[in-house]
Amino acid sequence: MRSRLQLAVLEALLDPRTGTRVEALPDEAVEELRAQGLLDPARRDDARALLAEAATGRRIEWAASTVTQGEVLAAFADHCDRELEDVVVESFEPTELVVRWRREASRFELRNGFLGVEALVSDTPTMLLGDTEDAEGSLVSLFLDRPDLRSRLAVCDLGRLERLGTVRSSAFVYLEWFLRDTYGVKLLPAAAFTQGLIDRGIISLGMG
Repeated sequence: MRSRLQLAVLEALLDPRTGTRVEALPDEAVEELRAQGLLDPARRDDARALLAEAATGRRIEWAASTVTQGEVLAAFADHCDRELEDVVVESFEPTELVVRWRREASRFELRNGFLGVEALVSDTPTMLLGDTEDAEGSLVSLFLDRPDLRSRLAVCDLGRLERLGTVRSSAFVYLEWFLRDTYGVKLLPAAAFTQGLIDRGIISLGMG
């Protein structure tokens, strides 16, 4: 079984958007992946399949149910397609969903890690879903420092039921409603991120 760090490094290396160079990543993880043959160009398809399996298979345990990230994304895609008249599913793969509400397109993407996350910003509001436990501190700092990033990119940990980002997207709201109505859970802003916004005077919590 590959460690979370190995999966995150492999994902960063294989994703053409991140442009993460080998020398910029943890040496030990890179060497372990090389020893396993997963950096061999001839095994590129195997490596991508491994990443997809890990991302979709991440187990999420809520009080009332146990699901995987992939199951939640597939169920939400089906919900959009069958039950939301104003939302169109433009594309769906096990690790990625693109939907359109009126003229507004939004993307949901399952990730194994968040190395090079700033390179995933695009004109399409995007929500990255994955395990933030090892990366929360660096993600919070990055999102606080980069208003252009937090306004276009959101990070969501379904296991912790926390999200980072200030993206405006109707599809993201629909996901929150779906999680509430289908699984009885509620996404909340990550406490450290919210406190950081308050400390920097970006938002304020008034009384009443």
